[in-house]
Amino acid sequence: MANFLEERFPLDVRLGMSYADDYTVLITQTAGGAEYRQLVQPFPVRAFHVNFTTDQADLWARVLALYHRAYGKFAGFRVKCLDDFSTHNLTGTPSPLDETLANSATSIYQLRNFYGTNGTALAGVGYPSRTITKPVAGTVVTAKNGVTISSGLSVDTTTGRITISPAPLITDTITAGCQFDIPCRFNSQIEVTSIDVAIRDCGSIDLIELLSP
Repeated sequence: MANFLEERFPLDVRLGMSYADDYTVLITQTAGGAEYRQLVQPFPVRAFHVNFTTDQADLWARVLALYHRAYGKFAGFRVKCLDDFSTHNLTGTPSPLDETLANSATSIYQLRNFYGTNGTALAGVGYPSRTITKPVAGTVVTAKNGVTISSGLSVDTTTGRITISPAPLITDTITAGCQFDIPCRFNSQIEVTSIDVAIRDCGSIDLIELLSP
C-alpha cells in the first residue's frame, strides 16, 4: 500500500528499546465492585518505546530520515523485535511444522504465529495469535500433511499470504514457519537534542503495531 514503507527501523537501535504487548479488554465494574470483562481483541498489539543517546551521526540521521519518509505518524514500516522474530521458539530457525494455518477453500493461506502454547489454552478462546503480514523474504517454509512443500509455493512478503499450487484439499493440514517483522508506525514526534558536538539525544520515540498495514 502507498502508506507503508517496506524497510526496517534501524537495527542499530537496540539498547534503550523496550516493548509491551497488550490486549483490548472491556471492563465494566458494578457498584458492588464485581467486574465483567469482555475480550474485544483476542490478539496482541505491540508497542515499542525507544530512548537512546548516540554519538553515531549516521544512526540518528537514519532514524530521523525514516521519520520524514514516513511523514511522521502517517506511514508504516517494519520493526524487528530481537526477542520475537521467528515462529520457532521466538528466535529459532523456522521449521515448516511450526504453525498450523487456518483451513482455506482456496489456494491462499495467511501466515500466523501463536503465543503461550507451552501451557493450557483458555477454554472457549484458545491460544492468542499474531497475523504475520510482514514475513522476511527467503525464510518461509511450508508443509502439507507433514511433508515439506518444495515447489508450487509463492510468498507475498507484503501481506504474509502464501499461495500453494495445485490447491490443497480442504482436509489437508497446512503448516508453515518463517521469520517476520512487525508492521509499525511512529506514535510520537522525534525530538533531537545536541548534547555535544558529536552526541545526540533522540529522546523518547514511541512505535505502535499496525493491524492493517
